[in-house]
Amino acid sequence: MKTQSAKVSNRHIVKENIALCKFVPMLSRFLLGIFLLLSFSANAQELKLAKTVVGNFDYITTDHIGRLYLAKRDELFLYSAEGELMYQYSDLSLGTITNVDTRNPLKLQLFYPDYGKITLLDNTLSRTRNNIDLNALGLSLAQLACASFDNGFWVYDPISFGLIRFDQGLNITNEVSNINQLVGAEINPNQIVEFENWLYLNSPNEGVFVFDSFGTYSKLIPIPGANRIQVRGNGIFLEFENRLIKYNPVNFEQTEIELPRKDFLALSIEKDRLYILKKDSVLMFKVGKTEAGD
Repeated sequence: MKTQSAKVSNRHIVKENIALCKFVPMLSRFLLGIFLLLSFSANAQELKLAKTVVGNFDYITTDHIGRLYLAKRDELFLYSAEGELMYQYSDLSLGTITNVDTRNPLKLQLFYPDYGKITLLDNTLSRTRNNIDLNALGLSLAQLACASFDNGFWVYDPISFGLIRFDQGLNITNEVSNINQLVGAEINPNQIVEFENWLYLNSPNEGVFVFDSFGTYSKLIPIPGANRIQVRGNGIFLEFENRLIKYNPVNFEQTEIELPRKDFLALSIEKDRLYILKKDSVLMFKVGKTEAGD
């Protein structure tokens, strides 16, 4: 087993830690009204390439202060909002990282479905507790997991077609049994994510199923085919091959977002930034105002 947490830049570390302490308490409320992509083509706004991170990566995500997380098999890399490498982490014994939940940047959740393990890291990518063994919890075939409120987490079990929520003491607090029967469809989800008081389960064949934070089924957002979803303060962003759709849950409006690149593997959205994962690099764009007459 190989585990490492490497310090890269003290200057950026101090800056980002100060930002975390300042913004974590405000979390999603702070995002409302200032979030990226209200309209990429809005008046006097354009996307400008701010940084290119060179490398081959399998996975991309970000947190609410703009820090960038990139994974390649068992390795996780954390970059500052300016695109500078800060920390890296690796555990060869657990296989491939398939999900990094950044709901709380001070308590990151890594999911390893091949070995049924969840790892919790702090904002320096240092492990904060022993790995959570889903096999010991009777969930040896768990496919999906995400962080939940009060340091809990949700797991999707394909055997029972159910959602199970655990608290930080690994006690079951909520359970949704036989979702197929509940929603009247044979689901095959590829992602679960909790945001504020709602749990979202993306099943590409049907769309996005929405539950409250206790697991009570609410509704279906009938937009099928999304590879991944991102839930933010001003809407739900659905990622398809070569395109991005923003869904407004208030008025049910769907808007296709104009992207600066179409040949991407994945992307992430955060505030005034767009991050595009390509085969050999990550492009970091920032929304900026153009001068009159440009």
